[in-house]
Amino acid sequence: MLTFSALPANGPLYWRAAVSQKPRLVPPGATVPRLEATWTRVHVDAERLRAYRALCGFRDEGGLPVTFPHVMVSALHLAMLVAPPFPVRLLGLVHLKNRIEALGPLPESGGGSMHAWLEGHQDSERMQTFELHTEWRDGGAVRWRETSTFLAKKPVGRRDGVKPAPPSRPAPTSTATFEVPAGLGRRYSALGGDINPIHLFDVTARLFGFPRAIIHGMWTLARCVAELQPPPRCALDVQFKQPVFIPCSVRLERVTVAGGEDFTVVDARGERTHLSGTLR
Repeated sequence: MLTFSALPANGPLYWRAAVSQKPRLVPPGATVPRLEATWTRVHVDAERLRAYRALCGFRDEGGLPVTFPHVMVSALHLAMLVAPPFPVRLLGLVHLKNRIEALGPLPESGGGSMHAWLEGHQDSERMQTFELHTEWRDGGAVRWRETSTFLAKKPVGRRDGVKPAPPSRPAPTSTATFEVPAGLGRRYSALGGDINPIHLFDVTARLFGFPRAIIHGMWTLARCVAELQPPPRCALDVQFKQPVFIPCSVRLERVTVAGGEDFTVVDARGERTHLSGTLR
């Protein structure tokens, strides 16, 4: 169990990740032991919140954005994933999907505690996946909870055959276009705590197989949420599909459904799906 009254800086944690000699995959016959970490005195940095709202398109009022606690707790997650008991190298893990639930308005005053845990993994032909759970509690009440799913890709041989056509999308109820400007990856990295090299520069992204730097999936999700304006009590489910290369323009497509909205982020031509999600 890791316990923090004040969270550590992200930079040294990422340095530990960069020099790690851990394997890319959980070795055969092994598993991920239960890991837990707690932040005992949750604090909201007002300046960080102001900058987050500006960078992701949120208004300056209305309580904490439902995606902001993910940023608040980033160092807690990093401390767990670079700890010796976690058997896999952090750099190389891919954020696959996320579920976020807000049980009511999230106070800008902070308070309460954050508790995170993960245990075990799922193994398939092409990947291993890991689920990282987090709860923000105040007394006995849960304010906010999240499940982040990460994957480690397995090396696979060449696959023959024609790729299946992408599924058709329903006609959107409304759309909005977002710009992803040059340098956004570095700006969000400094703010959000995720300073993975794939987001910083083209040259560092190429080291991991990307032709250019890519924006964080959680920025793309936050930019969607700023447009969706969810109520204080809500649930978000999102899957990160194809990377968003910097710079570019992307389009948010919204479809009104019973109890909420479905949403998709596609490229400017509508040919590549970057993200798909639901708001309920």
